[in-house]
Amino acid sequence: MIILSTMPSNDGLVVVLTAIVVLVVLIGVGLAFRWRNVLRKHVKIVVAAIFILVATVAVIGGLWYAEASIDYWFVSSEATATQDNSLTMYCENTGHLAATFDLELAFTNAHFSLKTSLPYQFIDNRTAKFTFTLQPGEIQSRQAWFIIDDDVSDFYVSLSFQQNGANFLVRSSSGGVNSVSYQKDFADSNFTMRTFAPPP
Repeated sequence: MIILSTMPSNDGLVVVLTAIVVLVVLIGVGLAFRWRNVLRKHVKIVVAAIFILVATVAVIGGLWYAEASIDYWFVSSEATATQDNSLTMYCENTGHLAATFDLELAFTNAHFSLKTSLPYQFIDNRTAKFTFTLQPGEIQSRQAWFIIDDDVSDFYVSLSFQQNGANFLVRSSSGGVNSVSYQKDFADSNFTMRTFAPPP
């Protein structure tokens, strides 16, 4: 499995946030000894400011730690013909929150087959969005069917992550193949997988 995410791990973030809180507390204690006479007059304001600061750091850390993290990819045949071709999309939630999101599947020189089961959002005959809802640790898959266009020498497939309005605490990364190209074998008229790159 190929993970392309460069986001820092949750454990590292917890360490950083803990260090920040400790540093703020130490600075606060040092200032309190230095300005103790002034602080006695404004103790309520000082306590409120410290509470707000600690609460802000805790909320930011909690939101980061509790986000959903989605890996997505698809699997398709290494060789294919022009009818009844299929691929299977996969996604996994490795985060700590449930997430609703879309995977957009797009073709170049090929189009969707009506064998593809609903529900999905049909953008045009070459592009569709599939909505997923995953609990933490859950994996789901969906199958899509497609037909290669007539008189073409190659075709492309790409899968991309799309934010859904139901969630904003979601990050994503490719958990495997998310784009592939096929070229025609003129000896037998089949198409064979060549590269893992989208069209230019």
